[in-house]
Amino acid sequence: MNATHFLATLQQRRGRPDRTLRRMMFLAATLLVLSGVFASEQAGAVERTALQRALKSTVLILVPDNAGDLYGTGSGTIMDADKGLILTNFHVMGDPDTRALYNDDGFAAIGVMPSDLRGAPVLRYAAKLISHDPKYDLALLQITGLLDDSQGALPSNLGLTAPPRGNSENLLPGDRMAVIGYPGLGGATVTYTEGVVSGFLDEDSDGEFEWIKTDTEVNPGNSGGLAIDGEGNFVGVPTAGYSRSDVAGKISLVRPATIALRFYDNFSLGQNTKSGLGARGASIGRGRSAAVSSVEFGDSVTRQSKVTRALTVFPSGATDIYVSFDFAGFRNGQTFSYVWKIDDEPAYEDSFAWKEGASGATWLHLYSEEDLPDGLYTVEMRLDNVLLHTGATTVGAAGSNAQNAGFGPITFATDVTEDARPLNAGNTFIDVDTVYAVFSVSNMTKGAPWRTRWLYEGEEVLANDDIWEENDVRATWVNLTHPDGLPAGEFTLELYIGDRRVQRGSFTVAEGSAAIRVQPVNVTGAVRDIDNSRRTISGALVAFLNPGVTVDQWVDADFDETMVQARATSGRNGVYQLDAKLSPGQSYSIVVVHDDYQPISADAYMIPADASDPYELDMTMQRK
Repeated sequence: MNATHFLATLQQRRGRPDRTLRRMMFLAATLLVLSGVFASEQAGAVERTALQRALKSTVLILVPDNAGDLYGTGSGTIMDADKGLILTNFHVMGDPDTRALYNDDGFAAIGVMPSDLRGAPVLRYAAKLISHDPKYDLALLQITGLLDDSQGALPSNLGLTAPPRGNSENLLPGDRMAVIGYPGLGGATVTYTEGVVSGFLDEDSDGEFEWIKTDTEVNPGNSGGLAIDGEGNFVGVPTAGYSRSDVAGKISLVRPATIALRFYDNFSLGQNTKSGLGARGASIGRGRSAAVSSVEFGDSVTRQSKVTRALTVFPSGATDIYVSFDFAGFRNGQTFSYVWKIDDEPAYEDSFAWKEGASGATWLHLYSEEDLPDGLYTVEMRLDNVLLHTGATTVGAAGSNAQNAGFGPITFATDVTEDARPLNAGNTFIDVDTVYAVFSVSNMTKGAPWRTRWLYEGEEVLANDDIWEENDVRATWVNLTHPDGLPAGEFTLELYIGDRRVQRGSFTVAEGSAAIRVQPVNVTGAVRDIDNSRRTISGALVAFLNPGVTVDQWVDADFDETMVQARATSGRNGVYQLDAKLSPGQSYSIVVVHDDYQPISADAYMIPADASDPYELDMTMQRK
């Protein structure tokens, strides 16, 4: 896009300032987004959240004979959580040599993972064989009903989870591999074994490897289960284990994902074509969901990793600056880096391997034994060298007439509420024509001069000088819009009070297509005591409101049931799962209530655009 044309067509609009920011009827405690039900520890070589998803993707398969007696058991992997499609080995359902099924109906009982991920599977569904390939020993089942009520209607949300797809072609000997399933020698509960890729077998010398060899344990009952790589991605179907009495050791065989997914996708494509729906893509792609939000500066932090009080201007002589923020979509092992600048000059920088888990809250700290010099302090945060956030604050007055005035960190979003709250906030956007910049305001008085300056790829494209119109403003916004859509690249907004630059923030518009179909996801998590994370809270009501509905509006409508998008009640172990799926990239207001705890609430919480299924969201509550 030509810079001159861009300058001529870009427009900015300023929002009506919010002078009151209505006090919410519910006491707003902290809403912490943790990395999973059991925090951010790792299990073996697989990150904890990825492992939880893999465990939930694995099911127990019980197969009776025609007389109704149990004939055999196996394992399976959920491939489509909405349709209830399960991939397994054919030998779990029938004899690969004769192709005869163990029961004439191709029936199987399905046990799903319990919420604590530790106990025996819950026998819940009935399934039927719908496709098979004896040559490669693969079979596809579909859930057809409830096990205890075969005539009853299936719930709209089966509560299932499918693993992310991996590429078995990328594996090499020595790479980590784990197998999840229900081998008989492991008892009634799930079994996780881990090892390495030992090699590959090309049985017919056609250039395609039919087997992955591994030292990972595969035993009777593991057949048809889930093989994952070090990141928790589906890379194969555990099928057989071999040992010889005259040779020590054992080797296991896994059917590669390239073959298993080809079988599955060919069936799915045929079904979609026959029903006139058109061919569906095999996957949406992993994308980048990492984001930083709720950035605030202050002179101290709480136990919950939040600044004690948010400051937009620090007095001259300050020695400490803390910046607290929420993070989501991170992965342990990624490189997190940050740099502090004073008046655009680098002052301190650092980088380290991330180990705080997928999501939560944390802080950075800049300090000096002597007084920090007056000036504009900017912090830039990056993950794997991708810019996530730029925020700024001021130390000292720098000679401005409005020396105590300031603007808070900028939050970018695709929409904004009437009271200046961001909707669909983020730092990376795809196919947008308007981006809003929302920021808090302190001590601005009517008549004060202020200025906005927009940059695209480092070059100024729009600037606007204005006079502040009202007193006692708490928050406001400006936006950047282009009738043909904002071009791909990095945008920066600078805010000035008088001649003093007081805030700076950046966002990126990425190449992409808004037409990509986003699959809804299950939302699950645990409700915990804020003072003791080991203490879970049962009986807490968790409600997500319809997009665009705020908590205040819901309260004013006398808790109208039609305004609730999804709900759940935490069980005995504090775990909840919403009764309906939510859309990634969409914002929802959240309310959590319990008789013995202070209620918590949050408006415009966004499910990340490429959130995994299930999306893990923990809540912490404070006793009354």
